[in-house]
Amino acid sequence: MLRRIQNTMYAALLALLVLLAACGARQAQINAADKDKQVTVDAGDQLVITLDGNPTTGYIWEVQDLDTSLLRQAGEPKFSSSNPDLVGSGGTQTLTFTALKAGTTTLTLIYHRPWEKGVAPIDTFSVSVTIK
Repeated sequence: MLRRIQNTMYAALLALLVLLAACGARQAQINAADKDKQVTVDAGDQLVITLDGNPTTGYIWEVQDLDTSLLRQAGEPKFSSSNPDLVGSGGTQTLTFTALKAGTTTLTLIYHRPWEKGVAPIDTFSVSVTIK
């Protein structure tokens, strides 16, 4: 009897793990090479954008244009240094967005110093995002 209960529990656990794996959000990873291109994701998926940057100089990648009914930024941008032992070295900045519902929008990021008003960004990054 105990063995039967254990087997049932193992089967239920396995079924739950399979179900969770199938339902898990996927990630679409893009970078500077995808500038001005189109990306397609499913609702619930994450769009992860990794771009070169160096916030130690004051420059950061920041959202300029975003339809928040379709995409939501997930947390704060993350910075990873290409040479963590060198103070002030550059690296990459990663921004993550969650696709909320079906639709098409343009996501535009700017690379700038946020406190400098009236100064054009030194770079921009845009992608057209289609959410199924």
